Amino acid sequence: MNMKAKAIFLAAALTFAPQVHAQTYPTKPIRVIVPVSPGALTDIVARRIGAAAAQIMGQQWVLENRPGANFIIPAEACRRANPDGYTFCVLTTSALTFNPHLIDNLPYNPATDLKAVINLGMFVGGLVASPKLDVKTIDDLKKAMLAKPDGFNFGTYGPSTSPNFFRLFLQERLGVKASEIPYKGASELVSSLVSGELQLTYTALGNWADNPGDAKGRILVQDGARRSARLPNVPTVGEAGLGEFPIKTWIGLFAPGGVPDAIIDQVNRQVGEAINKAEVRDFLIGQIIEPSVTTAKEFSDFVAKERDETGKLFQKYNIPKIK
Repeated sequence: MNMKAKAIFLAAALTFAPQVHAQTYPTKPIRVIVPVSPGALTDIVARRIGAAAAQIMGQQWVLENRPGANFIIPAEACRRANPDGYTFCVLTTSALTFNPHLIDNLPYNPATDLKAVINLGMFVGGLVASPKLDVKTIDDLKKAMLAKPDGFNFGTYGPSTSPNFFRLFLQERLGVKASEIPYKGASELVSSLVSGELQLTYTALGNWADNPGDAKGRILVQDGARRSARLPNVPTVGEAGLGEFPIKTWIGLFAPGGVPDAIIDQVNRQVGEAINKAEVRDFLIGQIIEPSVTTAKEFSDFVAKERDETGKLFQKYNIPKIK
């Protein structure tokens, strides 16, 4: 083969190499780091979508639960992984939009160390009142709170969590006051709400899909873009006259920053196909999660915007950093 022929052959090989790689990937199981313990809602969602995606991709998703340290442990494990397309991570709002404004010297850069792949779903949150509280609507709540200016409390998981942001948002919109009561975990919070020791909280409503007779609490509003099919009689925050709650809670798939875009786009398409399967969409809706399939770029842009907006809220409400 002469030099000219060799040059033509090499150019052709380079041209088609990415296509061949895309056609053969993946050739082995895919590791997916999950930031919560087995059985938590995020874990359940990741496993359900992962099982459907594995069928399409032809390789098993091996989920590895790595909870702890305000999602820093799983995010760091993902950042440090080999960027060969065989390690991904499931992360939520806390890791990518809260932590940068909450934690000094965060060991990962959310804008560059982790590459967005696809939005797995939007958690629908809501304001929940104790079953011992005689209110059925936001108007009822406002009247009751104005009548007892110092008589209401609000359960959170600390000052820098979504429930506390909703408490501050509610106070601002209704002109009322609710004292923050921080809890370490959901079970303790729900127990206090059921007993009437706690009057109000804000939470992802997937944990409230099974709530016959409002036994755990009455959902007054939901913060989704539209009413969930599981909660057709509960108004959205906008419908209740509160405007738009600026915090969005989502679950997403991410990769180490060095993973090639060709792999990111392929995984985006295949996971999107899995989410769009009727049985997976029905499952998500049943968990009060809105399916929200996006391109990788759309999801990346969304996360960046959410991070900026969350930073503004930290400043507005003077939320302290964790030292």
